[in-house]
Amino acid sequence: MSVNENPILVIKPGNGDHRPPIEKKPGPPKVFGNGASQQRREELASQTETTLKFLQGDFKRWPNLSAVAKVTLKEEALAKSHRPTALFTKTTCPIIGTMGFGEILVSVTPKGLNKLKERILQTEALKPTANISTIEKIEPFTSIERLHNHKWEELEKKVQNNLIKLSIFDHQNDHENKKLLNALYELAEEYGINLEKLNYGSTDNLYVAEVKDVESKEALSNFIGLRSVLPMPHYRPLDSLIPMTTLAKVDDSLFDPPLIGKDYPVVGVIDSGVCPNNTLLAPWVIARESYVPVGHEDYSHGTMVAGLIVNSKILNHNDSRFPSSQAKIVDVNVFPKDIGVSEDELIAIIAEVVPKYPTVKVWNLSLGASNPVSETDFSDFACFLDEMHDKYQCLFVIASGNQSDSRYWPTMSNTVALAANRLSSPADSIRGLTVGSLAHKETALTLVKNENVSPFSRIGPGPCFIPKPEITHYGGNNCAKGNYTQTGVVSLGPNNTLCENIGTSFSTPIVSSLAAEIYHFLSQNKKEVVTPEMVKALVIHSALTSNKEKVSAENINYYGFGRPKDITNTLYCDPNSITLFFNVDIRHGGFEFQKVPFPMADCLLSPEGKFKGEILMTLVYSPLTNKSFASEYCRTNVDVGMGSFEFNELTGKNEFQSLVPATPDDMSKRYESSQIEHGFKWSPVKAYYKKFPRGKDVGTWRLKMNVMRRAEENVPDNAQNATLILTIRSIDPSLPVYNEMVNKLKQQGWITQPIDNHLRLRS
Repeated sequence: MSVNENPILVIKPGNGDHRPPIEKKPGPPKVFGNGASQQRREELASQTETTLKFLQGDFKRWPNLSAVAKVTLKEEALAKSHRPTALFTKTTCPIIGTMGFGEILVSVTPKGLNKLKERILQTEALKPTANISTIEKIEPFTSIERLHNHKWEELEKKVQNNLIKLSIFDHQNDHENKKLLNALYELAEEYGINLEKLNYGSTDNLYVAEVKDVESKEALSNFIGLRSVLPMPHYRPLDSLIPMTTLAKVDDSLFDPPLIGKDYPVVGVIDSGVCPNNTLLAPWVIARESYVPVGHEDYSHGTMVAGLIVNSKILNHNDSRFPSSQAKIVDVNVFPKDIGVSEDELIAIIAEVVPKYPTVKVWNLSLGASNPVSETDFSDFACFLDEMHDKYQCLFVIASGNQSDSRYWPTMSNTVALAANRLSSPADSIRGLTVGSLAHKETALTLVKNENVSPFSRIGPGPCFIPKPEITHYGGNNCAKGNYTQTGVVSLGPNNTLCENIGTSFSTPIVSSLAAEIYHFLSQNKKEVVTPEMVKALVIHSALTSNKEKVSAENINYYGFGRPKDITNTLYCDPNSITLFFNVDIRHGGFEFQKVPFPMADCLLSPEGKFKGEILMTLVYSPLTNKSFASEYCRTNVDVGMGSFEFNELTGKNEFQSLVPATPDDMSKRYESSQIEHGFKWSPVKAYYKKFPRGKDVGTWRLKMNVMRRAEENVPDNAQNATLILTIRSIDPSLPVYNEMVNKLKQQGWITQPIDNHLRLRS
């Protein structure tokens, strides 16, 4: 059989595939325990009064400004249906955002706080009474939150060039926001602070302040209009503790030039530049941009990254575990020798260079900050990349980061340092594809075994338990003191040298090359639209279906969903399986996407008609986002169900039950149920897996997708698009699943097209 005999099938949505779901009428508002008793009301009223007293000095100084209070909800009351929207209104203290799970931010004034206190004490209406019972405590938003639970003494060492990044509260009111900004400029003038607005895409509440004395820093961290006051982050290429090793000089006998007349994919590389004296890479570089002063270049890192994009398999001894993908390069040099680049400078460069190369749809970012990401807040850099993804329809492939402190190695097994070892910004981008590192070699002295997570590779989860990294690839192994001789990744260095190094910097370009090849392959028909979500879904699904280990709560934060294979394994099926590709709009307002009946190959059914096999699904979508809501940054959630209607003894009705759970299905062993429900649930990447070795009796299989919104999110103008990739695979490798499924789909009247012909079907 030819390796490309069984392509993935693209499924065209039918006119009747969108159906209104069975409506569930909401029950009466729930009162939690004695949470609305007179005693409890008085306690909350007292907390409201205490909040007002704490803020009294601020209101006296800025009588026309709104402050912010933090409302913590009870853990059992975090569901959308319990949101206290009847209590916190425009006439009291309106909700303007969130922090961590169950932490609501409300806009407060003396008048509003007094109204809130009055309502807490006096209301008898059912909904606000139920709202009262959801509240754990009410307290002011203070400098502790603005400094992210740090003290200035701890932050001083991270301040470079006296630059502090400020985030102004968004009170969801233009007039209020303008007053806050004017007050901030007045404060800056009073303390001699130089203030400048930052251009992070459409975000308009970020500023940089040049602050030279502690008194000025304290004044900023105490200003009621600011949400965060932190040192300006700096970024650099992700090198490990040990510099790269030069192995030898090389010539074109190892590294061939691009074939004349062949159309190659292109990857944009934002790094330290590709050495112009490397004649082997020069033919692969189609454009160069440099933001580094002449004489300050250090091409080591960028050249190694570029070499792996062009030819990772050949450079690494033709190891079959490396993909054979090749791509040309747009070389963007941003990092001077031994100097990091401030976040605002780096963002300005990306904002300039990405639209300059609209045909480049994959950008490699083997860079990062030195700090782990927040547990609840997505970084400003990540949010900027999410916006660039949407605006220019490009995929950012991002390194998870390296832990350079050897005390915390190996990151996977050092349970004491889990927080310190979490991935670094901007790897928390929800639109980006984050890549961790695996060891592909081992010795008696290396810290981990072959195929384990590299000792230095930063790990997940991302903020709010979003699965990160999504995938892994090879970035090397090392010993206790950092030595990696003959266990690193091999690539080209400056001046036609062959070099060895380790890092997530080098697992990432391997994936960038593969993603660019997939995008290039799918977009051969120029009339069709290929989205970054489609490419991302295919890469992740390749990892999921080829993963020999079940994705579990114990390994997802280290390995993600696995290591993707090359393009042939990604886009084509074995005879005992079939993969179906759906790209659909899921309508807001309660309409589900549904394929029913969903056919199954006869060879997968036992004589009794029970299904025996495996079902794997990968879902990727780009939700609505709002940075003001921190842990609730992702504003829409898409979920997939693959199952049937079954009788529910509790309700006495036939109800849809999905038989293929999200993977990992044992997350509760690692996290509290509320963290799974309100964090992992809203992840824009989900995988589902179930094996039925003993058979499952299913009358009529159904595939369903639906979308839901956060509590304060209005119905958007556009439908939510989602990409779903579904594989049905037999346990017995000899069964003809692909051919039988093709025939079944035809019998059902499904309109399909091989993915290697046209991606999207037209009417």
